[in-house]
Amino acid sequence: MLRKYKYIAMVLLAVMSSGIGRAQAQIPVKPTINAVACPQRKATVNRAFDTVARNFSGDFVGMCMGAIGPNGAYAGMKCYGEVLIGSNVTPTSHSLFWIGSVTKTMTATLLALRVNQGSVHLDDRVDGYLPSAYDIPNITLLQLADMESGLPRNPLNPYPNPVDQTQLYTDLQTCVGDPTCWKGINRYNYSNFGYGVLGNVLASRDGADTWAHDNYDSVMYPLGMFDTKTPNDFPLLDFLFRRTIGHRRANANAPWKVVLTSSQYFGAEPAGGLWSTPSDMLIWLRNATGTLQGNNEIDVALQTTMECRGPWGKTDPCASVQDCGRCTGLAWTEDIDQCTGGIRISKSGTVPGFASWIGFDKATGRGVFVLLNSSAIKGTPIGQNLLDIIP
Repeated sequence: MLRKYKYIAMVLLAVMSSGIGRAQAQIPVKPTINAVACPQRKATVNRAFDTVARNFSGDFVGMCMGAIGPNGAYAGMKCYGEVLIGSNVTPTSHSLFWIGSVTKTMTATLLALRVNQGSVHLDDRVDGYLPSAYDIPNITLLQLADMESGLPRNPLNPYPNPVDQTQLYTDLQTCVGDPTCWKGINRYNYSNFGYGVLGNVLASRDGADTWAHDNYDSVMYPLGMFDTKTPNDFPLLDFLFRRTIGHRRANANAPWKVVLTSSQYFGAEPAGGLWSTPSDMLIWLRNATGTLQGNNEIDVALQTTMECRGPWGKTDPCASVQDCGRCTGLAWTEDIDQCTGGIRISKSGTVPGFASWIGFDKATGRGVFVLLNSSAIKGTPIGQNLLDIIP
């Protein structure tokens, strides 16, 4: 087994190329209740895992799933497939997956934590935390966090992945001065750019060298999530031995192709720069549902991020998920579960070669996560299906 991992690491060291992709928005689902979307719950969580793995066997190279039962009745996880196609090495609870935009839930929690501590306020203007050279009219921390900053999805060319704060903030200043880039505040627009600015602003406010270190020290470490961080923050050999390799394909009939990415830091990483393990994601899920009280201050902040703040993907005002059908919190999405009719909280992430989904039923606390080292075909509801059938 060790020989296989060493082989994978040697291949990676020889061919790894730079370029980290951008996180993507969560795929919309219809909020109407549909009886077809309510399959029979499985007798055991392992049976639910096996059913999902079988039903979606053509949609992944490697996959790890986790689930918790109502009010914490059980907690489990299971992995399938391969860390690298053809390797015959199955991922484990300690394998590393790139979680993409699920990173935003950690960034939002860091913001909520600082708000609850009184060091920042949601209605603070962003430029109050930037060097004096920048003048960013009207945009607040809340508008960055709930996707109403009016900023586009990604930072501007020629730096779509700015490597540092200076590039990121220069892009920000350029954008707000260009009406073709910035459409004004209070307009819903899913923005990785906005979350990159938010994370870097918080790090500057806290005196941290990077957002990733601020996030890890303030949120991940206190919860015992020691493996949720950027590749730069792992020992190199540890990262190479434990990482899963990304894969993607053009369509359902095309062969999987390996996607290699670097571990370089980039300025927009608060939008989707973290890697994590199934073990850590189970901790995050249990804290999100309230079945695990890892740290009272962080848990309160985490719950704050899930409040319905406004419509998801619309501009008409509405005050609740029942009115909106779908609304945004701070990073999380709140909608009506098609199967149960109850409120579902969720977040997805997609980056080149990887996909992730975490979600739970707000009333019962039943929850799941799914980590893939392959980009599932758009619209493949693996996580939603698992949530429907876990006992």
